[in-house]
Amino acid sequence: MKNLKTIFVTVTTLLLLNSNSFAQKGQSSSGNCVEKGTILIDGFYGFPYFNGTLLKAAYRDSLGNNNQVRNLNHFGGKAEIMLTDKMGVGIEGTWASATVRYMGKYNQIYTAGVDKLRILAKMNFHFATSESVDPYLTWGIGYKNTKIYTNEPNEVNDIDITLVPIAFRVGIGMRYFFTDIIGINAEVGLGGPLMQGGLSLKF
Repeated sequence: MKNLKTIFVTVTTLLLLNSNSFAQKGQSSSGNCVEKGTILIDGFYGFPYFNGTLLKAAYRDSLGNNNQVRNLNHFGGKAEIMLTDKMGVGIEGTWASATVRYMGKYNQIYTAGVDKLRILAKMNFHFATSESVDPYLTWGIGYKNTKIYTNEPNEVNDIDITLVPIAFRVGIGMRYFFTDIIGINAEVGLGGPLMQGGLSLKF
């Protein structure tokens, strides 16, 4: 029991020391929430996924229902490092998926879907930054791949339908930090999800 108490106290002390260290790193000498050297990590959910929207429109039944279609929209993450107090560079990745259940041969139910993967190099211009608010303009270019698939036997299970494997993104976004480390983010733009939002971390 004494060993367990010792381990608990030691782990708790280390966690507190680390949290204080991260908080100090999150504090900006300029008074703004981001500055040169700041590292930003975002996770987000975005919508719509237009391929999923098309699937829903195509697979309506006679009553107008499309319950057999599941559109997950976009899941993504991005990381950025500030090169100056205004300019940052980073990377962004998004994955989108939509599936449909359908009746194939011999009245069997199968699943088909369409997935899209995007990886981009990004550059952001931060403006009107304050102690807790971080607005920015963003643009980027990179790679994308779209494929369709099915689990129906005797069919081609995976087909690449990417016409042009180039992805782009232009948009405007904002982060709001509740603490020196944790915040939320929102962004609208062209290329990828029209709207996205999620959680942010700052170091």
